[in-house]
Amino acid sequence: GDESLRPAMLVIRPEDVNWGQRSLYRELEGYVDAGISLVFCGLPDADVIKNNVRLQKLLGIEKVKSEKIQLEGIYLHEGFLLGGEAVYQAENQEENEKRQDLELVLPWYTVGENAKVYMRGITEELQKTEEDYPAVIWRNRFDRAYVFAVNGSYMEDVTGLGLLTAMSSESRDYDLYPVVNAQNMVILNYPEFASENTAKMEELYGQPMSGMMRDIAWPAAVAAYRQNTLGLSCMLAPEYDYEDDTFPSKKELQYYMKRLKEQGGEAGLSGTAISDTEIRQKLREDQRIMSKELPDFQFSSFYVGGLTGEETEASLQEELLQSVRTVVLDYEGDSEIIGYQSENITKQDILSDGTKHTYREDFRMRSVQTALGYSSVGMDMTRVAYPEDADDTLEKVVSEFSGNVGYYWKNFKGFSGTTVSECDNRIRSFLALDYTESREGGSIHLELTGSEAPAWFVLRADGERVTHIDGGSFTKLEDQVWLIEAEASDIMIELK
Repeated sequence: GDESLRPAMLVIRPEDVNWGQRSLYRELEGYVDAGISLVFCGLPDADVIKNNVRLQKLLGIEKVKSEKIQLEGIYLHEGFLLGGEAVYQAENQEENEKRQDLELVLPWYTVGENAKVYMRGITEELQKTEEDYPAVIWRNRFDRAYVFAVNGSYMEDVTGLGLLTAMSSESRDYDLYPVVNAQNMVILNYPEFASENTAKMEELYGQPMSGMMRDIAWPAAVAAYRQNTLGLSCMLAPEYDYEDDTFPSKKELQYYMKRLKEQGGEAGLSGTAISDTEIRQKLREDQRIMSKELPDFQFSSFYVGGLTGEETEASLQEELLQSVRTVVLDYEGDSEIIGYQSENITKQDILSDGTKHTYREDFRMRSVQTALGYSSVGMDMTRVAYPEDADDTLEKVVSEFSGNVGYYWKNFKGFSGTTVSECDNRIRSFLALDYTESREGGSIHLELTGSEAPAWFVLRADGERVTHIDGGSFTKLEDQVWLIEAEASDIMIELK
């Protein structure tokens, strides 16, 4: 048939396949012979593989060493997902309890010499040499195509997006694809301008909430922000408890607006309240405060917090949120993490709680960085304002946060730090973008339509480097990976 109409890759979900059907293997082998790569998002039970030589050959499995093994951890090789190698194995019991949430009970498959392993299980210790380790994600090579396999449930939720992007890059000589290029640090429900929960604040910090937030929390939050390259947004909670008799202070409000401006940060509004106040009532209270104290200020972003879809819709009708262009949501496991909330308003998910970064969250974060060049990490200050246990002190929350962001995000500094409104602009351009690219010799020609420049692309080129760009600029993200900024609609990338 027509070569151009053929898919480059076929993605197979194990639950959609009848593994006992003889003709299935003839069909799959036919695709591979025709140059179509296969991606197995998961595998059938180990006993199905054990008794099926054709399937073993397709997947490149040499031996089913054990139908079930308990792994000590997971090792991710560099060069597959962006961000370098990762060892998901805790050094002690405490760290294990805090971070280890990956699937570690898997069948032990060893793969043949035509296979390339991207992620594998760690048995007793991390053996660098022994080829016998359990394969978790790998590809098997044929003359004209590859077969990619994922052992276990690593492909689920939005993580699958980055794995597919990486597999697609692995099956080409070079890969050029658009990204959002936005890294957000979002401080949720902060600052707060009313002195609430006074007895607890006095006991812990020797001063009321507003003093603690200003004198202790703000410098700590700024220090955490300064240590990384993410952009800063604060989602304000003018009050937490709308049923007590303390009210926000004008002085505090103006103080923070000034401070945020100095840091190049942004103030959005949070939809969170700890009292049972109906959301529209809360927003009208907030409106009253804002119109009196900062009449010209307009919020362009809104943090949804725990609101339902209906409450969010109702909120966006309120006067205070008339100029909102983007809503920020907590990640709930859906596959769309950026997109449109309504015709004119975009949505962006906070993917990680920076104070409790687990291995699964890290793997997801790297996947999303690989596919979209997007990251959003949150720090919720409600925990500090209304602490439930000894771990909810400001010092602990902020030090966990800066430690995690400093360590886990250190390899993504090539992407831009953005506020959520800057990120909103980039999401809009990304979603509107249309482009064509072609390569001749050492030059890639890229043409953009549909979206205003600038636009950003990731270029993965095996064994080559970018030497010059007409109509744009480039930053090296890591070995053989570049971030390309297209400043014109017609671009020429020179490789050597």
